[in-house]
Amino acid sequence: MSQDEGPKMETPGGKHKSAILGGLGVLGLGALKFKAFGLVLLKMLSGFKFLYVFKSFLSMFLMIGLYTMTFGWVYAVIVVGLILIHEMGHFIFMKAMNLDPKLPIFVPFMGAYVAMDKMPPDQTTHAWVALAGPLVGGVTSLAFYYYGVVSHTPFLMAAGNTGIFLNVLQLIPAKPFDGGFVLHAVSKWLLIPGTGLAFLFGVMFQSPIFLIIAVISLFTTYSAIKTQPAPDGTILGQKPATTVDKFLIGTAYFTLMGVLGFIYWFSHNDLITIVAPK
Repeated sequence: MSQDEGPKMETPGGKHKSAILGGLGVLGLGALKFKAFGLVLLKMLSGFKFLYVFKSFLSMFLMIGLYTMTFGWVYAVIVVGLILIHEMGHFIFMKAMNLDPKLPIFVPFMGAYVAMDKMPPDQTTHAWVALAGPLVGGVTSLAFYYYGVVSHTPFLMAAGNTGIFLNVLQLIPAKPFDGGFVLHAVSKWLLIPGTGLAFLFGVMFQSPIFLIIAVISLFTTYSAIKTQPAPDGTILGQKPATTVDKFLIGTAYFTLMGVLGFIYWFSHNDLITIVAPK
């Protein structure tokens, strides 16, 4: 979903840094220019209920077009492709769980989402559905980066680095990020530090949209803390995760976050060294 880049000093390293931090550009000046236009068009498309496939592809091409106007077509195709791979991770897992998912819908400069006709019956399923996106997207991005390394292709390394960054952002443990839905199954109290991180990144990236998402996270966190289990033990109609499920979900989440976070840090520094050597 998510991702800002404001004007920086005109240094080679700074320019390349903004390129490989591709997710930041998604929340930057381009959002201020085009987000209203894109959202109006998507709202118009919502009337074509019987043409969901058409709407999905049209929204994707709209996103590529708007990104091309702001960042160039190469960057646009790479970022939208990486977002598509991430969303297909959600889609495939939803399909496997018989949740009747629909094809991804792209929202320019904000990301994409996969709707489903059926809600997961329990928090465990919901958590794995949410984790599937960063898992598939993250592993694919790692493959891009690795192939770029072995083939000595900085372009592919940059693509992989950008994809890793986008998926790390989605693992922030605050709703509406994927990480929020994952760790909510473990403990609703983990949403509190996650919301703090969302605000921190909003300030660091100087991104109005990220700050808006952080405010949304604040309200969803408050709602989650205030919500009490129903008499039958369900929470908002979902069965809570078992202790074993919580352990497995938490282990998978922190392992993926640790691996992607470390490789992003390593790959980012490696790219800066290659493109802008001292």
